[in-house]
Amino acid sequence: MPIVIKAEEQQIVYGEVYAPNRPDAQGEFMTREHIRKMAHDFVRSGKMQQIDIMHGNTCLSGSCVVESFVADDNDPNFLPGSWVIGMHVPDKGLWSAIKKGEINGFSMEALVSRHDQDVEVDIPPVVSGLTSKHDDDHQHKFYVTYDEDGQFKGGVTDTVNGHFHTIVAGTHTQQAEGHVHRFSSVDNVEIRG
Repeated sequence: MPIVIKAEEQQIVYGEVYAPNRPDAQGEFMTREHIRKMAHDFVRSGKMQQIDIMHGNTCLSGSCVVESFVADDNDPNFLPGSWVIGMHVPDKGLWSAIKKGEINGFSMEALVSRHDQDVEVDIPPVVSGLTSKHDDDHQHKFYVTYDEDGQFKGGVTDTVNGHFHTIVAGTHTQQAEGHVHRFSSVDNVEIRG
């Protein structure tokens, strides 16, 4: 899930770990109740320092989850029912990578059980929205397409500051002008079961 808030002075970054009833990168989703249980179990287990990069399974020295909560219905920054964390990132190189957008989201690694369920999702052939900001400087409008079976095909952003980005994956743009942007074409897609 994308990082949405950075507490610069404290080197704390905030973002959603998982949002309810929205498909993830594997096309799976969780309910609010399951997300709340998962968030609480994470804190109970004391795993706040078990943080790695890109699921590399090598814990980062010093980085630690210092806040964990489930966003309420009136939260101005996060989707209602989302598990949100605040992570302290003391390493200057890692903090710089976050600021540049090179590391731009949280992803959980967990053993979960899957349950097949028939759901209905209406995805228009072209989905648009706004990317994350780069260094609080600029963002792009993105356009992504899906085929008739709902499979992601790719997309492009508009041109801002003399450059644009192509999109070949489901959560970030390709690099242009030395940076990438996060985006979510499913933020407003809600699963109906």
